Amino acid sequence: MTPTPQPAAPWWLMYLPNAAYLLMGIILLIHPDKPSSLHTGLLGGLLLLAGVATLTLGLHRRKRNQTDTDWFTLSSLRDIGFGIALLAVISEPLGTTTNVLGFWGIVYAFLQAIEANFYFLGTRSNEDKDYGVEIIHFICVLIAGGFSFLLIMRPEGFPASFRYVGLFLVALGFVQGLLTRRLQRDAIRYAKPKSE
Repeated sequence: MTPTPQPAAPWWLMYLPNAAYLLMGIILLIHPDKPSSLHTGLLGGLLLLAGVATLTLGLHRRKRNQTDTDWFTLSSLRDIGFGIALLAVISEPLGTTTNVLGFWGIVYAFLQAIEANFYFLGTRSNEDKDYGVEIIHFICVLIAGGFSFLLIMRPEGFPASFRYVGLFLVALGFVQGLLTRRLQRDAIRYAKPKSE
């Protein structure tokens, strides 16, 4: 009896957070010195969307007995939690919103750094490993770190530091898209049985 082939993971769900980060960046680029409740609500809603999409993909992979679902769960909890936090401070002053976004960037960078380390340790035995995923994780950490630095430290003063902060999220959306593509490719490649 031949085993029934399992359906492919719905990787399009992982592209939704990338699009959400990109749209968040665009929102932050529109009148960055005059944010409104609408800005904060859109940012919170997009983070919620990113978290739900990641959680859905993680649950789908868990049903297929994949072993890497913890990272999807942690990422989804991060985005859902901070999305709810942004919606909770929708009528608060600008400083509160920026602190929430800055803290999200710190947590994002921290999880990316740990995930890159575990990915390296789990795949270093592969002879054909090219370390591209680890490099992309590192770039994500740098982008999120720069994003957080501008939001929390405000080196050029309160409104001036926000001029280009949206570019970091636009870049993060694109780089996360590359990361998702590499992870999808690796998942397909390592799932195929090796030829005799």
